[in-house]
Amino acid sequence: MARVEVERDGAVLTIVNNDPATRNSLVPEVYLGTTDALKAAEADASVRAVVLTGAGDFFCSGGNITSLRDRVGADTATRRQSVEKLHTLIRTIRASRLPIIAAVEGGAAGAGASLAAACDLIVASRTAYMSIAYVKIGLTPDGGSTVFFGRALPRHLVQEMVWTGDRIPAERLAALGLINRLAEPGTVLAAAQAWAAELARGPAMAIARGKALVNSAATASVDEQLDLEADGIAEALGGPEAREGLAAFLDKRPTDFTKT
Repeated sequence: MARVEVERDGAVLTIVNNDPATRNSLVPEVYLGTTDALKAAEADASVRAVVLTGAGDFFCSGGNITSLRDRVGADTATRRQSVEKLHTLIRTIRASRLPIIAAVEGGAAGAGASLAAACDLIVASRTAYMSIAYVKIGLTPDGGSTVFFGRALPRHLVQEMVWTGDRIPAERLAALGLINRLAEPGTVLAAAQAWAAELARGPAMAIARGKALVNSAATASVDEQLDLEADGIAEALGGPEAREGLAAFLDKRPTDFTKT
């Protein structure tokens, strides 16, 4: 049984962290396998959306405790190497042209919460939770959790999460805008895959450019971002997606971006 499983349905790729016995904890095999699957999807033009999920009834419990304990006696450089495998995965998610949706059943803790927050969209169970749980075992956050939660949520809440590791209900996080959609328990993956299929029918280049612009907006100045937006729309207007979209609008017919 593969630790990371890949399922394909049309233009949607689903990547499954498959270890329900540990609530889909994270080990180097998962970092590498998920990164490889995303890079393969990136290179395949027929893939137009991705869903990340965990097997069974839990998204991801974070770093495997046994693996973390085994690294306690290693030197700092060795300990950092493992973190860099996680961070390579996070960077791959953020740099991808593809819309990536986290399907969070049950909960996401520690680096599992970081992984979900790194995705472009989150669909979660109404009864799920997220927890920046590192402090519970005497650790500090990694995986970009202070960046992604820090940009999406009020600072005081993020500080509480980092200092206490408490579970924050998905319904509260949805009300604050971190989680996009809530679904009934047991239906989260299907809801995320349906949304991914909808996105996969959209204009792939426009979606990729839109993701890049949202990413750059976090650090660019207003003038820099305006230049990036001007470059993007000038390029898009000369492309096949704009021709199809504008023609469909004027002809009062549905768009078909799947052939552009």
